[in-house]
Amino acid sequence: MTDAAAWMKDRAPRAKPILGSGRGRIVALATLVGSVFPIAIIHRHGDAVVARWAAAERTAQGNWFWPWAAFLASPLLWMVAAVVGFGIAAGMNWANTARWMGMLALGVMFAGLADIAVAGEARGCATVGAAACVLTLWQSRGWPLWAGLGTIAAIGRMIASGATASHALTGVVLGVLGVLVAEFCWYAVAPAAPPRRGAAIES
Repeated sequence: MTDAAAWMKDRAPRAKPILGSGRGRIVALATLVGSVFPIAIIHRHGDAVVARWAAAERTAQGNWFWPWAAFLASPLLWMVAAVVGFGIAAGMNWANTARWMGMLALGVMFAGLADIAVAGEARGCATVGAAACVLTLWQSRGWPLWAGLGTIAAIGRMIASGATASHALTGVVLGVLGVLVAEFCWYAVAPAAPPRRGAAIES
């Protein structure tokens, strides 16, 4: 990269964090408030039905898909990926990728606390929301892929860990909001070096 290209890259406008604008805060608050009603309905009418189905899937012979999906949502997997990814990005001087790996680690740590607050233990459901949110903020064009994988991983985690449907949904919502808070705090602490959205991995 030439000096002129590097200068233009540094001068390029940076996107604000989601919670850094009034519109973003309103959308986040509306999402949080709006999620209360479906979670309450699921808790009252759907948890028992889903729990019976999850128990049947858990004990099914030769069922390999849901355990694999649960592994995809494992907090340990994403924390290891964040640490290893950060190390590789730092070694290759990919500053933006390193920042997103740091965001992922912060999101997974917050998700673990959220899981404990909701379910009494870190069952991994909130990790799904945190990981999907980081990937969506980083590469927003792939949001259907991240949302689809997140849904499959959340169901797998629910089956493997025994979490109820309402706990799983609450965890996903809290995991997403945790990443938004981490993004906002990152911009507040290091406004000159934010994670840039839409950039290539080698960045």
